[in-house]
Amino acid sequence: MVHAHIHGKDRNIRHDAWLWPVSTALQNAADEYPWNAGNPFIRGAVIQFERANGILGPKGVSEGKLHKTVMQALSEKHANPDPWPYEWVYVTKANGTRQPEQLHVWEHGKGWIWHTVVNTGVLGSTQDGTWPIYQRLPKTTMRGVFPQPISWASYHGLAGQRVPQWAGSSLMQPARGTVGGSPVRWVPYNDPGILWVNYFDDGRGIHYYPRAAYGFPQSAGCVEEPYHAAPVTYRLLHYGVPVTVSGALFGLAIPTHGTQAKKN
Repeated sequence: MVHAHIHGKDRNIRHDAWLWPVSTALQNAADEYPWNAGNPFIRGAVIQFERANGILGPKGVSEGKLHKTVMQALSEKHANPDPWPYEWVYVTKANGTRQPEQLHVWEHGKGWIWHTVVNTGVLGSTQDGTWPIYQRLPKTTMRGVFPQPISWASYHGLAGQRVPQWAGSSLMQPARGTVGGSPVRWVPYNDPGILWVNYFDDGRGIHYYPRAAYGFPQSAGCVEEPYHAAPVTYRLLHYGVPVTVSGALFGLAIPTHGTQAKKN
């Protein structure tokens, strides 16, 4: 997909030029990572190869690693080619601006094909970076703890207290913590029936979640979509698609190629 060459003072091998025109934002995201097996764009390509050739880990999850089975399959003359178009997801956070948080989908040969308003994590708990989609589930249960912002006085008052690691769990953890340097109370949750989930960063995913409004930080770290938009995003995406989360504005500074994104 790309050429690469020695680039920059650190002498890392980075993406240089794609074999076809891409968004400036995609080029910038790719340039953030050295050309090695940990690169999220390379890992995404490996995940797609694993899926296309039925190579899954013991839990049925694509690993995105160049392990022995993948290397053997790559050398096979009759290995299945990637059946999916190249896509990229760009999530832009509000970052203190009036622009709502949004998710954008870019596809090779078409440009920006879709976008929707979304919510990201409170206190910056949806961190910036790029990760490939490693698991897709039309419906699942999500559980964990939500970081509820509190004052430092309340934080100190929670010293020694513990809460379940998720609602109904017998496993316990400290009741307080910090996120992005801010004090929080951990509130356990156990939410069944979460729809149209694309996991990309550990337990963080893109999925539907019911909210009164969208476009600003509200989640525990996931990228939440409205009901009407989430199934569209789910149908467009596939395993291995890189997801970039950024505080950058999405606007005229980011050129588009091909068709204009559809609006909600």
